[in-house]
Order: sequence, then structure tokens, then C-alpha cells
Amino acid sequence: MKSLNLFYFFAFITVLAACNKDDDMDIATCGDGIQNGDEQGVDCGGSCDPCPQETFYFVGVEAATDPATDVLSPTNSIESGTVSPIGNGFEQPAWMTFMQGPDQILVGGYTSAPEFFSYEVVNGELTRGSSFFTDLAIYAFDFVDESTAVMIGSAREGFAEKKIYHVNTDDMSIMNTVVSDFGNVEADSLLGFPIDVKVRGNKMFVAYYNIHARGDFSTPSANEAKVAVFDYPSFTFNKIITDSRTANIGRYYSSNALEMDEDGNIYTYSPSSLACGYTPVPANNSGILRINNGSSEFDANYFIDFEDISGGYKINDLFYVADGKAVVRVLQEDETNPIFLWASYAPTSAAAFMEVGILDLNTQSFTLLPNVPKSGGGWNAAHLVEGSKLYLGVSNEAYAGIYIIDVENGTAVEGAKIEGNYAKGILSLKE
Repeated sequence: MKSLNLFYFFAFITVLAACNKDDDMDIATCGDGIQNGDEQGVDCGGSCDPCPQETFYFVGVEAATDPATDVLSPTNSIESGTVSPIGNGFEQPAWMTFMQGPDQILVGGYTSAPEFFSYEVVNGELTRGSSFFTDLAIYAFDFVDESTAVMIGSAREGFAEKKIYHVNTDDMSIMNTVVSDFGNVEADSLLGFPIDVKVRGNKMFVAYYNIHARGDFSTPSANEAKVAVFDYPSFTFNKIITDSRTANIGRYYSSNALEMDEDGNIYTYSPSSLACGYTPVPANNSGILRINNGSSEFDANYFIDFEDISGGYKINDLFYVADGKAVVRVLQEDETNPIFLWASYAPTSAAAFMEVGILDLNTQSFTLLPNVPKSGGGWNAAHLVEGSKLYLGVSNEAYAGIYIIDVENGTAVEGAKIEGNYAKGILSLKE
């Protein structure tokens, strides 16, 4: 009898231990090096801290084909090696724009009707999704959040109204369209041409410049910075704000004329250059203005005369990075020499002349980075910001690649090379 009791005792202990083990398997311990409980990975996800997302990188490349084609190419690294579009990625028509969204990439352009396609990472693979059409070419865009974008289309001549498209990027549909004639001055034959758009809270800011309505992109009245202000999301027009300390903002087909910092302040840049297509060149210098968070006016106490602090350079592109610092692509030109007209739109130029530097927006100091090769520029400035680093596309007749500029350390090093004419977009997605 005593032996039988001992048998039942040990059997009970064994079953109890097994039950406790099963219970342990149902509990996320978050620190035992084992995936258990509701964890989605080892010690992460579920009731533990979120699992780190994997980052996938892509480069929009203009391939060296005849005729030229654009390719959205996956790459293992943008910091080393070579990005090749050959048999790698999604081929596009030429003249495409690659738009970085929070969780997707949109691709569209001149030769796509204009049609905009969505690309996302699904199970580790870049996948093309659905698309939508606009009835005007798009010259300014902003991703408001993971589900919403704003795009602005315009004619290139005359006084036709511009269109503001409110886009649902989840199902790739246009929720509503609003027409507006902001910036047009018919009495002076001026068309207000959109350059960039930024939504901040319940306001939308649209940078534009005035070109002659005959469509030759001359700028007879560009000696003033101008931004149209709207309510968001109603798109009700509020006003035009202006500043005579510098010239019209941005340049044709750029997307970085309204750059927002961590505090919600918006910085604008004015090229005031023949190379950016301004003809005649405005009398006011290339400069930077600021619209403070909570305000819809230019800050009267903030202005950077960039030509003055840089020793004669003009801004071609400005990319806000972090901690009050931006990377600027800059140029020097002879305003009287017609060879410079539109010269910053020559990405494979044999006479590349654009340089790169770091601008401290707080101390208003500029540092040139002489080890970055001179670039011929382009329509879209390929770039990607990660922390204190900017990945910048650089190209000329003999070179195409990516440079990594760290604004915290003030350094620039070569990253991946591009097998093709040049990089049109540097992009990333997480999964």
C-alpha cells in the first residue's frame, strides 16, 4: 500500500510539472532567447516590445538604354556595391518621378498619362499594386499620413485653374478634387506654377513661382517669395503670403522647397539663378525664409542671405536632415552667360558645376564638402534621410552614384555606385 501511494505521488508531481511547462509555453517571457507565448519573434512582438522591422532599399535608375527607360530597382545596400537596373526591378517609361511615402512608393510622370502606381513590400518582395489617373500633370505632392496624400496639377501655359487632388493611398483613389487659380496674375500675363506643397496640421502651404503665361517658362516678375495658404482638409483658400527679402521659391519640378524640421517649422529656399531657369534672374539674392510652427506668415526675424554667407553660392536644392542642419546643393554662375540657362538640369553633363555642403539653419553657417564630385543636377533630386545622414544621388558624364552625408559629423563618403545614367530616387520601405 505504501508503494502504491508513492507511485501516485510521483505521477501527480510529473503531471503537475508538465502542466506548468505547458503554461510557461503560453507566457511571453521577453528575455529568454526563445519565441514563446504570443511573441511574433524571439522576445519581441505580442506582449513584448515590437519586433524591429526590416528595411528594404530601392533606387529609381535612369538606365543607359536607347531610348532611356526608368527602373525601380531593389538593392541590398545603398552604402556599398553597385545598384544595377539590368533585369532587376520594375521597368517604367522614361521621365518618371519616384515618390517616397510612409509605407509605399508612388511612381508616375510625364509619359504615364499621367498614371500613378503604388509599390509596397509584401513578404519581403517589392510588389506593384493598383493605380489612379489625374487629368493634369502633377508638379507638387505631399504625403499627409500613411493613408493620405495631396497632389497639385497645373497646365504649363495660359490661366487655366490648377487642381488639388486629395488621394487615398490605401486604395489608390482620388477622394475629391478642388480647383484653384491661386498665383495667377492675368493683368501681367503671369501663371502661378506650383513647386511644392506641405500639409501641417489644419493648414496647407503651396510654394509657387510666376512664369509667363505664354509657356516659355520665363520669369519676368520673380523678385519676391510667395506661398499660397489653404485650410486642410477643406482646401479653402486663405491668402497669399509674400516676402521681398528674397526671390520666388524653389525651382521647376523640385519637391524640397518646403522642408519641415522636428519642431514643425517650415523652411523655404529661393535659387534666384539662371541655372534653375529664372530668366531674367531676380535682383534679390538666393535666400532662406522660415514659417514658424503655429504661424501662417513668414518669420520677419528670420532670413538667411545665402549668397552673402557662402561667398557667392546659390542654392539649387535644400534637404532638411536633423538638429537644425540641412544639406544644400549649390552652384556659382555667370548670370550674363546664356550657357548657364537651365544648366542645373543636366545629370550627365560633361561640365558639371554643382557642389554640396552642410548648412546650419540656426547659426546660419555654411560648410562646403569638397570631396563630393561635382554634379550636373536633374529634375528630381534623389535623396533619402535616415537619422543624421542624407543619401544623395550624384552624377555627371563620368560618374553616377550615392554619397552619404552625415550632418552631425560633417562628413561625406561614397556609397553605392549606379550602373546607369543617374539615380532619380533613393527610397526605403519597412516590413
